[in-house]
Amino acid sequence: MQLFSFLKKEFVKNVLTLLTGSTFSQVVIFSYIFIITRIFSTEIFGVYMLFSSAMLILKPLSTLQYEFALVLPKEREDALNLLSFSFFTLIIISFFSLILIYFFKDTILVFFYISDLKNFIYLLPLSIFLTGCISILDYWNNRINCFKNISGGQIVKAVGMSSSQIATGFSKYNSSFGLIPGMLLGLFFQTLFLSRTSYKSLQGFRKEISYKRMLTLAKKYKDIPIFNSIINITNNLSNELPVFLITKYFGLSAAGIFGLAIKFTKAPVGIIQTSVNQVFFNRASKVYNDKGNLPELILKTSKNLLLIGCAIFIPLFILSFHIDFFFGENWTDVGIYARILIPWLFFALLSNPLTPLILILNKQKTILFFDVITLFLRFLAFYLGFHFFDNILISLALFSGVGIFFNIFLFLFLLKTSSKTKRAYP
Repeated sequence: MQLFSFLKKEFVKNVLTLLTGSTFSQVVIFSYIFIITRIFSTEIFGVYMLFSSAMLILKPLSTLQYEFALVLPKEREDALNLLSFSFFTLIIISFFSLILIYFFKDTILVFFYISDLKNFIYLLPLSIFLTGCISILDYWNNRINCFKNISGGQIVKAVGMSSSQIATGFSKYNSSFGLIPGMLLGLFFQTLFLSRTSYKSLQGFRKEISYKRMLTLAKKYKDIPIFNSIINITNNLSNELPVFLITKYFGLSAAGIFGLAIKFTKAPVGIIQTSVNQVFFNRASKVYNDKGNLPELILKTSKNLLLIGCAIFIPLFILSFHIDFFFGENWTDVGIYARILIPWLFFALLSNPLTPLILILNKQKTILFFDVITLFLRFLAFYLGFHFFDNILISLALFSGVGIFFNIFLFLFLLKTSSKTKRAYP
């Protein structure tokens, strides 16, 4: 009876809705990895990881993250104006990035150590545009509680990407195309799905849009692009830094192995993390606006994540000793990398779903400062690991240690701040 009552709660129902899509999509991705590791080389996987990392680092710039504010206003009209402003920003930045790459292609490739992407760099603006569209539509559906649309989009992306990449792998374009076009097709199908399912909720929105109101709201939530975008760029750069540094110091093949280790350890975590993050943002915003008990919500969410984390990472740690059985002999080192990264990812699972509180509590300035420190320490971890030990395992261990420290700090900071901070956006 208690279980039935628990499942009827709105927060739990919304998490389970997103969890269904996340679970299915991650199972699809996890399953297809067993195939692509046998038809693509570690070098091709390394190129794919370079492109994915570059895309993730640039993603926060695509909309300046104004879509985060879609959940905050009480009035639908304000949310629609923010939605329009987000799309307007996305189009300008995507076009500007294409022009920038066209004129400074060679400089960009050399400066960021991504020369291996020379055949794919013109696809980066397209990936920025698609991920921006998905993010905007996801947050709009979050606002209107249409979590089924978000869940469906994740499934469409997983199926589209997996089938496209496998088809490429068995074609004569295996080595020339690699995994990147398949990923973009998955993003395109997800964008198409979300556009179609969100159409009804957006009908007649043009009547409520005004340039003056858009600019007023953009100014009101200016801390989001000024600080939140920088925070997310810094955080993403910090997380994706290993791909670039491993490529530079230890080679493209090692970057591919690291990329698979991340996918192996993060795929199950992504099922939980994305779902809880979306719903927690929605719920925490309402609790905050109603002057409810945020610390209680944080502690309840964290206790559940602690149990889930143990249920996920203990089996993953055991499975990491048998990687060659799943992925083939060329990927044996994936298990070693995974065991080093698991402690960091465990603590990240406890803190990352709570990051919407940074925006809700308007603590972007503080977190930005600590993000910059973390980025520096992570760079230092790889620098020391290479120049003093010439050992990728030591580099990864230092990198993981920095991640553990930062995530513990982030959790404690958000818990303490939530109990005493006044409303950020009156």
